[in-house]
Amino acid sequence: MNIRYEKMDAWADQARAFFKDHWQSETTIVNSGEYHLADLNGIVAVTADDQVVGLVTYTVHGNAMEIVSLNSNQPQQGIGSKLMAAAEARAQATRLTQMVVTITNDNLDAMRFYQKRGYRFAKVIRGSVDTARTIKPTVPETGNDGIAIHDELLMNKNLPR
Repeated sequence: MNIRYEKMDAWADQARAFFKDHWQSETTIVNSGEYHLADLNGIVAVTADDQVVGLVTYTVHGNAMEIVSLNSNQPQQGIGSKLMAAAEARAQATRLTQMVVTITNDNLDAMRFYQKRGYRFAKVIRGSVDTARTIKPTVPETGNDGIAIHDELLMNKNLPR
């Protein structure tokens, strides 16, 4: 499969539809804040026939790039890995020194994914998803493998200089 990785700007309409399909709105909430897609930077994975099949969105806080979302329509095909590599390369090119990502306590696949790429657990934020649910009621109470979603896990990775 031939996929290219490009800035989200050129693919705004498709990126918006892709994001909404995965997050049920154009807004997502993590412990660092409420994020609207229009305010985020991103990189899309696009097929040869111009279909968006993956998206990573991010924001910058100080010396860190925070990954807000990472999704692919084709799991286990390396799209997420290449999107993360592109995001990390962009962070390094702008002299950022750290990557940060927040995942929910039910997302065992994400825990595995990020740990394989050098991310480490930094903090457990107990009850943060319960709080987010009061703002965004569409946040599910039960997630992957029937695990109740209550907490967020903050993971980070130091970037080489």
